Amino acid sequence: MATYKGIKGFTVQSLATDPVGAGVTGATWSSGADVNQAGTNLFGVGTSTSSALIYGGEGGRTNQTEEYNGTAWTALNTLNASGQNGGSAGNAEDAAAMSGDASSPRGVSTEFWDGTNWTEGAELNAGRQQGIGAGPATSAMLFFGGYTYPSPGTRNLTEIYNGSSWTEVADLSTARYALAGGGTTTAAIAAGGNPPTSGTGVTETWNGAAWTEVTALNTSRTQLSQGMGTYNDFITTGGYNGSAYVANTEFWNGSAWTEVGDLATARGRASNSGSSSSGLMVTGASPPTIANTEEWTVAGIGDTFKNEGQVYYNTTTNLLKLTKTVFGTGTWSSGNNMGTPRGSHAGFGTQSASSAVSGYDQDASAVTVNYEEYDGSSWSEKANVNTARYGVVGCGTPTAALIYGQIINPSSVGGLTEEWNNTSWSVKPAMNTARGNSATAGGANAEATFVVSGQVTPSSFPSAMETWNGSSWTEVSEINTARRNLSGFGVSTAAIVAGGTLPSIVVESWNGSSWTEIAELNTAADESAAGGTQTAGLVFGGAPNIARTEEWNGSSWTEVADLATGRNQLGGSGTTTAGLAFGAENPSGGRNATEEFTVPESISNVTVASS
Repeated sequence: MATYKGIKGFTVQSLATDPVGAGVTGATWSSGADVNQAGTNLFGVGTSTSSALIYGGEGGRTNQTEEYNGTAWTALNTLNASGQNGGSAGNAEDAAAMSGDASSPRGVSTEFWDGTNWTEGAELNAGRQQGIGAGPATSAMLFFGGYTYPSPGTRNLTEIYNGSSWTEVADLSTARYALAGGGTTTAAIAAGGNPPTSGTGVTETWNGAAWTEVTALNTSRTQLSQGMGTYNDFITTGGYNGSAYVANTEFWNGSAWTEVGDLATARGRASNSGSSSSGLMVTGASPPTIANTEEWTVAGIGDTFKNEGQVYYNTTTNLLKLTKTVFGTGTWSSGNNMGTPRGSHAGFGTQSASSAVSGYDQDASAVTVNYEEYDGSSWSEKANVNTARYGVVGCGTPTAALIYGQIINPSSVGGLTEEWNNTSWSVKPAMNTARGNSATAGGANAEATFVVSGQVTPSSFPSAMETWNGSSWTEVSEINTARRNLSGFGVSTAAIVAGGTLPSIVVESWNGSSWTEIAELNTAADESAAGGTQTAGLVFGGAPNIARTEEWNGSSWTEVADLATGRNQLGGSGTTTAGLAFGAENPSGGRNATEEFTVPESISNVTVASS
């Protein structure tokens, strides 16, 4: 319970309503421009209310393509084959159309849109209607569910596209068609559909290898539009409940469905595109077939709903409130791959501004000089470091960073330090104790960081700790339990180091002058990654190729959602509510994979006590 004294020092805003906590509260549908040709069972992709593409469909649409710019729909070049009842993936500039009626000219076909024209691509293994597509379109897609007429009927088939061909993978647990779905090839969602004719609420999530049934929709239905968003941040809309078309909109937060704002016009067999915060519902059967567009937007007060710990005063309810995150509720979702696969590399920064430096290359047979930066959506190559290395650590940001230490070969290490100034890397004074596979923590400017423990040889682990003052290293207090391959998070005066090679569950806390052993991990964490602060952090991955994630709340550890890909010697960055995992040592998977960890926020009342 917070008191007035406990919140003194925060800026308190006066607001008429609560800010958006879950990302959809206060969201509404509003009218947009009519399409040029109304239809049903059409394809649709897009990213927001101002960028969308619809193509194919029934009711006179056949192979037509239209683009939306937020104001009006414009007719573009048509599909090569008439298309309806199929799957879609991508965005308005890079899209795919998959299958459709197995009896139609489309059959098993796939077509790709490059922003101007449609081009035929690799054929599916099984043509079917009313399945769902997911993915970025040109390089990686899923197509799942559907119906094959006259036999075998309802399908649970899942196919994956690798950029050149389709392969059958694990089936849906529940066969169905006319469902909603979305996501990527490693993290997808399937919800609702037919049978039965009244529709189902069954929801499943895909982890790249198998489908798992999770919490069902509140309103069972079929004839759903595709949906909007990602596997753990998803909107499904409209549909048919067996007796009537419905206007229901539901939001999926990764664990539960919540009813949010209804459509203005109930409909099914329509087109969806966009995200959970910005998207479109286009045409469809009401009945009759309608041409109108509805735009989905989320109300908010700037980005204040993202700010954990914001204190404000709700003038309508006369309550002092704050936004908070709830430990143990986060989930991992796929991000874009690194350009250079690697493991045993330095990783630091935030979820939207992270760095991956050096490490093993593709087949773990050589080391690399490559440096990449992540901007929250994609990786980009920057200037190479001066010396290739692995077993290296670092801290800072994409504009000012420091990397240090390395493994030269299994029996030799180095203390080389390099500094990044947003343009190039320069060599700085080496550490006093040469080492690799150590732990580190530090501030954003890389001028106040430390390195502790690690390895001198495969069997020799120093307990020495050194701090960097912007120009040189100084030895300070030793750690209690020396080990290598441990992970660290925090700043130079308040940090946590956890796990390591013994393997170890030992956790130690640094207060700026000494180390203290504190609550142990639930599971030994060897070759893991981490991110966060001394009072709120994550440790994830580890040897041998494990996916486990543990969350630190300042006093204890809780196991939370697993990574999609188990891995070790990965890079990590971010916070306990917005973490990032990237790369790995294991050649079987994850060497360039990126995953993002997010935790939904909630709103709580603050109890004010007089004093």
